[in-house]
Amino acid sequence: MKTLITTTLLLVSIVTVQAQTQTHKLTITISNLLERKGTIHLGLVTKAENFMDQTADIDTAVAVPASGPMVIALTMPTGTYAVRLYQDLNGDKQMNRENGMPTKPFGFSNIPMLMGPPSFEAASFALTTDTEMKIVLLKL
Repeated sequence: MKTLITTTLLLVSIVTVQAQTQTHKLTITISNLLERKGTIHLGLVTKAENFMDQTADIDTAVAVPASGPMVIALTMPTGTYAVRLYQDLNGDKQMNRENGMPTKPFGFSNIPMLMGPPSFEAASFALTTDTEMKIVLLKL
């Protein structure tokens, strides 16, 4: 009986470790590019307290293509994420603001229209399988 319990616990531990290290493809298509220049700066966040600041678990920049769709594909571990991004048109690698409002095109996962500052809860999603999402760039 002890051997059966030990074997069962070992199998549960192996399955848990495999689930924690499983990865999935996240494919993001960005629409509403107003200009075909600059880079898209994309941040993936896993904590609500980091959502609106400069801290991201994954931070990457991808050149905007001269034509065709803007697609970013990442391989990510299983988890809960929120995406925030902006199009850097002037190459200064930061989200510029005027009177507290963004001056560059920006977007968030799960938020096609903005009615005030978004929350992590509204923008977050569970990545448990390969996932495709569309993010619309907004310009205020």
